[in-house]
Amino acid sequence: MGVIPWVASAQEVQRIAAVVNDEVISIYDLSQRIQLVLSSSNVEPTQEQQRRIAPNILRRLIDERLRVQEAERQNVRVTDRDMEQAIAQLEQNNNIPPGQFDRFIAESGLSRGAVEQQVRAQLIWEKFLARRVQPTVEIGDEEIDTVLTRISSTRGQRETRVAEIRLPIDDPAETAEIRELAENLVRQIREGASFGRVANQFSQSASAASGGDIGWIQPGQLDPELDEILTKLSPGQLAGPIETQDGFLILAVIEDRISAGSDRNEIEVALRQILVPLESEASAKLEATEPTLASIDGCPAFAETAAELGVPQPDEPTRIRIGDLNERLRDLAQNLPVGQTSEPLVTPAGVQLVMICDRDDSTGLPPRETIRETLVRERVDMLSRRYLRDLRRAAIVDIRI
Repeated sequence: MGVIPWVASAQEVQRIAAVVNDEVISIYDLSQRIQLVLSSSNVEPTQEQQRRIAPNILRRLIDERLRVQEAERQNVRVTDRDMEQAIAQLEQNNNIPPGQFDRFIAESGLSRGAVEQQVRAQLIWEKFLARRVQPTVEIGDEEIDTVLTRISSTRGQRETRVAEIRLPIDDPAETAEIRELAENLVRQIREGASFGRVANQFSQSASAASGGDIGWIQPGQLDPELDEILTKLSPGQLAGPIETQDGFLILAVIEDRISAGSDRNEIEVALRQILVPLESEASAKLEATEPTLASIDGCPAFAETAAELGVPQPDEPTRIRIGDLNERLRDLAQNLPVGQTSEPLVTPAGVQLVMICDRDDSTGLPPRETIRETLVRERVDMLSRRYLRDLRRAAIVDIRI
């Protein structure tokens, strides 16, 4: 592919860059999108940069046409109201005064047509995914529990807010070309280009819409290789390009913090306990029944055993903060499995048995619905890539340059 001039001549305008299922992408379309991408991402607009990114931009235009064609085939449409709201969001994201988008476009030397084409393509695919793909995604409670367990296990550890740029490889023959693009983007970002804007224009992931921001990442959440890379990065630093199974990845750490909810003392537990004086009839009974205590399952059975020992229990378990317990019970309340009887604890007051009936370990954890929404987005993103891959395989694409 040769260099595409910024302002195509009349003859260049008529040339065809590619045909996608009988729909033409012209050299002019490609030239306008290159200009838009370079300007929007703050990448230096040199002839060399045009040459480097032109193949990638053409592939994106082809994918864009495939998405639009499929969405329209499924009777998905973008309304004028949709476009108005999207333009208003663009103004907000770019600190443009309301209603001044046209002026911003003119001052930036951009083509409104190219901007609207990109925005419309993004909107129609988002609507298509919301209508046709997202309803097929089901997230089970066990998946949410797994995420909560992982987050809980990282309390007190460093977690990082991460941004990504994903550049997938669909054809192994494109590996060298995609690697060159990734290396060029890293170089541009290190020289001052905005990571978020570059991600918005180049990343092939759902996170591109938010500047590549994928949120807070806890240790162990990513692949071990990526996890290790993140541990070596400070806020403002980036790593890449990193070769993955499906392409190249650029990562940046936006900020870091100690995992929320690291103060275990704030966790609330519901517990029952049996306290038997050493010299008492109950103590003798306790000694006689001790071999069976370990088999008690759950707080109702524990309460029944307490009654048999002559140590009646209140109707409801005692609820208390772990931090309000003595040091010995504090450790037990944190680690004893729910519904299991503790080992007998000898205290000055007698022999004590404890059972944790419930442990509210949600302090500092995200709501279940928030986790569900995140898992749905990840699943839809994966299905979107698969859907596009299938569209490519079924399409008739003729690249002319």
